[in-house]
Amino acid sequence: MAKVVLVTGMQAAGKSTIAPLLAARMGPPAATLDGDVFYRGVVAGAEVMTPDPSPEAVRQLELRYDASALIAQHYADAGFDFVCSDIVLGEHVERWFARLRNVDPYLVVLVPTVESIVVREVERGGGNAYRDWEEPGGSLADAVRALQAGLEEIPRRGLWLDSTGQTPAETVDAIDLEKARW
Repeated sequence: MAKVVLVTGMQAAGKSTIAPLLAARMGPPAATLDGDVFYRGVVAGAEVMTPDPSPEAVRQLELRYDASALIAQHYADAGFDFVCSDIVLGEHVERWFARLRNVDPYLVVLVPTVESIVVREVERGGGNAYRDWEEPGGSLADAVRALQAGLEEIPRRGLWLDSTGQTPAETVDAIDLEKARW
């Protein structure tokens, strides 16, 4: 039975770096997909998630999650292990896994410290991913903490990994799929 791994966490937690490295250690055959592909796919009428999202923003988010789960299932049906990276929070995690059939499901939640996320985000260009979450007069760290609350809504299943200070290879080495079983 094919393994399907969802790697989630905050923006700048390392998901899109870790997922292909993890997939390369699985299989063969193994494949990976970054959910941002579907986020960037809406080129007209895109609405972003904010602390008070519009119904359309939520609909587009759910379409993105559904699409990545469908791709994961497609590859699993063809005998591939599959790793998906995306920011999937709260009840959306259960919904994502509920779309899968006849696979071995795994969840990896990357939870580096707020301070390390701030450093990574600044190094990547200044925290633009968190701008919709910043309160007037607030800091990037405040915005990260506000969005990070969504992690607390994820069921406490799978592997929760503090990757602070780890290289990508060290993070992949620390991922024990038996502990990550959904």
